[in-house]
Amino acid sequence: MTPSTLPNKLWRAASEVKSFVEKFPDGVILADVKSKVEAYKALNRKEQYALMDFLQARESILMLECRPLSAKHPIIMLRHKRFGYPKTIPGYEFPLCPLPKIALNNQPSPNDTKPKEQVMAQEIKATPELLRKQAEELLKAAEKAEKQASESDLFNKKLAPVKLEVLQAVGAIQRKFDEMMDCMSTLEKVAAKLKELSA
Repeated sequence: MTPSTLPNKLWRAASEVKSFVEKFPDGVILADVKSKVEAYKALNRKEQYALMDFLQARESILMLECRPLSAKHPIIMLRHKRFGYPKTIPGYEFPLCPLPKIALNNQPSPNDTKPKEQVMAQEIKATPELLRKQAEELLKAAEKAEKQASESDLFNKKLAPVKLEVLQAVGAIQRKFDEMMDCMSTLEKVAAKLKELSA
């Protein structure tokens, strides 16, 4: 929103808010603006959001996100740009960054077409804890595969000489069997000759 597009109804409120904020070189919280600037307090919520967007777009008013040291939720601190960015705000945790407009107006961005569930799922997938867990599981799987391969190699090394002994024993049995068959054949021939002699 530019000055030329600011509705006439908001001009008085814009002037009063800027004048009020300029009285506080260290900045003033938005709650005080809402309670002490009558023209701003008379606006509805949509108009208040529009006015804050206008003031921030003109860059005459800085909107800084800070958190009271005794509170959990952040608040908005308004500060005139000519006083610059504060290095610290006494009594507040200050991240030294201007408040994004999305924090002033909790309307979803038109460009944001992803469902919240999908965004949350992607954020969960990207956590360092989950990545570390996946890395540990992959490391364990690699160690298990390496161990199995090592055990398989060791088993094969132990099996090789035993297998050789079995093959040698089978070969010896086969040779003995062949010798026995030769002896049986010779014995049968001798028996046939004896039978012929006795006939």
